[in-house]
Amino acid sequence: MITTARRTAAARNDWRSLSPRALGEPPTTQVAVSVVIPAHNCQHELDLALAALDAQSHPRELIEVVVVDDRSEPALVLPQRRPAATSIVRVEGGGHGSGHARDVGARRASGDVVLFLDADIIADRHHVEAHARWHELIDDAVVLGFRDFVDVEGITAEQVGSAVDGDRLAAVVEGRPKEPHTWIEQLLEKTDDLVTDREDLWRAVVGASVSTRRDFYESMGGFAHFPRRGIVDTEFGYRCFTAGGVIIPERAAYSLHQGQRSFAIRGDEIARRRAPLIANHIANHRYRPPVNGRQWAVPYLHVIVPPARATFITVRNTVDDLLAGDFTDLVVSVVCPPDHPEADLYADYWQSDGRVRLVPEAPSTGFPSPATMVVPIGTRVGRTAVGGLVTRLRAWTHGLVSVSVTGLDAPVEVWATRALTRAVRAAGDSSLRACARDLFGEAWVAGVDHGIGVESGASDRRFEDGRFHAGR
Repeated sequence: MITTARRTAAARNDWRSLSPRALGEPPTTQVAVSVVIPAHNCQHELDLALAALDAQSHPRELIEVVVVDDRSEPALVLPQRRPAATSIVRVEGGGHGSGHARDVGARRASGDVVLFLDADIIADRHHVEAHARWHELIDDAVVLGFRDFVDVEGITAEQVGSAVDGDRLAAVVEGRPKEPHTWIEQLLEKTDDLVTDREDLWRAVVGASVSTRRDFYESMGGFAHFPRRGIVDTEFGYRCFTAGGVIIPERAAYSLHQGQRSFAIRGDEIARRRAPLIANHIANHRYRPPVNGRQWAVPYLHVIVPPARATFITVRNTVDDLLAGDFTDLVVSVVCPPDHPEADLYADYWQSDGRVRLVPEAPSTGFPSPATMVVPIGTRVGRTAVGGLVTRLRAWTHGLVSVSVTGLDAPVEVWATRALTRAVRAAGDSSLRACARDLFGEAWVAGVDHGIGVESGASDRRFEDGRFHAGR
């Protein structure tokens, strides 16, 4: 039996620090791959895609293909040339969407890895193997394949299968113009192939060829079931990255895309129609206008106020400070166990504030918000403190900014959520702080320099006799 101890973490997005085996070398561990293909009214394209998958270098017994027929009319059928373990699942009902179809297929998949390919992708012979070798190393790889856009009119499934089997995919389209995925190449050039650490590396994720481990896919919520507006790939990449995924551009996972990409044909219209939805679900200034006080489906900052032995008034002061600050793109999770003696006061006071969530226990991270802040009860927060700390975090020199506050037993913590989520998976017997320090770096700042202090005894008297007394 082939086994190995997989590494569970890489620093930041430094995928080059990992050393996958060379293509063709015996694997150190067997990785079963489930290829999920959403398909809609594309029988010929699907035939070519499946013929290519039938000639992969990855062991045949470790490849499963799940085709999701997304309401095609007439219904799609499986061609003669296809991998042995290929099945087709039909989605019934109203309109169609690739995110929903991909998720349906992923939930049916049984492999260690889910590899999403579009139905118009003709995979090179080493495509699946090139994806799989990264998942032999780490738990949170998000591997991206590459493609050239080319006209394949007149090419048959038999020709594709024969060419891929002989590792001669280029020969089947020899002499035909090919176009690279230009904007992806431009992003890779700007970021040294995604090694330069930025908070928007997820923009490179395209669903035409992307893979994750199945347990990672499930933990970050999978593909969203959005309408067909060009958002599902970008939003999926955003959540993969925020969940601590290492995004790896794998040029050896090469393919041909059958025809032009839809965005190149009608990109302005796609961008216009997807903008409102993407602003709600991707917390990034590139897509979200700076509207002070606006509430979004996914806030930029998720503040966690853990439980403590303190009066309701002390808790109220801490939370209200956070809500009154100049940084408003946030939500505050206040831990209030059901048996808390003042639980009714929590509910009475915050029941109508959409930015406050009363939770029975503290969430482990602020996912899917890209920033997570932990604020101990008794902390007093100045009006500009949260915004200043978020700006400090977004300098992206450290994944954790710890704020020392005299009088508090624990620091205020401001995390890049991806640093926290990766540390939660990788820490093992070490502390989250130590793990995050190793993987992303930690900076310490003084609370007094950021307008953060501690509750004083006098402030508790501002709410006596049921009325608020300003100035006490």
